[in-house]
Amino acid sequence: MDTVKDTKDTYSLLWRESGASIPQRWHYNAMQEVIPESIVRGRIGIEIGSGCGYDTYIMAKGNPSVRFISIDISDGIFNTGRITKGLGNVMAMKCSALEIAVKSSTLDFAYSFGVLHHTPDPKKGLMEISRVLKKGSPAFIYLYEDHSENAIKHVSLKLVTGVRRVTTCMPKKVLFALSWALSPLVYVVFTLPSKVMKNFKATKNIASNMPFNFGTGPFSLTGDLYDRFGAPVEYRFSRKDMSDLFIECGFSDIHITRLHDTAGWVAWGRKI
Repeated sequence: MDTVKDTKDTYSLLWRESGASIPQRWHYNAMQEVIPESIVRGRIGIEIGSGCGYDTYIMAKGNPSVRFISIDISDGIFNTGRITKGLGNVMAMKCSALEIAVKSSTLDFAYSFGVLHHTPDPKKGLMEISRVLKKGSPAFIYLYEDHSENAIKHVSLKLVTGVRRVTTCMPKKVLFALSWALSPLVYVVFTLPSKVMKNFKATKNIASNMPFNFGTGPFSLTGDLYDRFGAPVEYRFSRKDMSDLFIECGFSDIHITRLHDTAGWVAWGRKI
């Protein structure tokens, strides 16, 4: 199987199915809330794996004096180009996170949400990010966690991994339709109970550990389900894995935390 092509096709479908309206909040906002320093800085930065371009748009619009390079391997990059056309400070490029078409040591920051764990070689991806950054410049990365610190989620993950052996072989359009159909059920079974339980001290911790606790409406989980069960490649990391990855790729001053309502690691460090 050509995993690169399969990944490209998988996410091209996902981003083509994305809504036309640009949300006021996206992944960048959730990342910035748990990072005690500004993600966007300097004169020029990059988003690696921009998907449909919402994060690029939000960052670029809020920081008109900063230039942004936005890359993605999927056809989502064309949507990025469309929605950022009027901003004037974005250059959208279709290329792989493993072969970033940017000169070495030229960028002031790098941002990537949920991308490297879907590549055949996450370490190579972070090495590429390190390559294009100036010395001392930071990279802000979100990657899936392996839930080795949470027994319930760890067991659930093993079940999901078993299901993925089937779903990753399904036709993409069929899987997307199935994800759309299942989203309301998942919302009722997981999201709504978590929203109720997080209001009580005795159950707040349970709520934060429930899967899909971040839904906003019956069909809001369609993309997450499609991503969860359709991505051809999926790597997951422990906290130590994240630290080791950053060290091996030439970063120091490394910090690791989690998002408020979404499982996964938020890590950042500065290029040595």
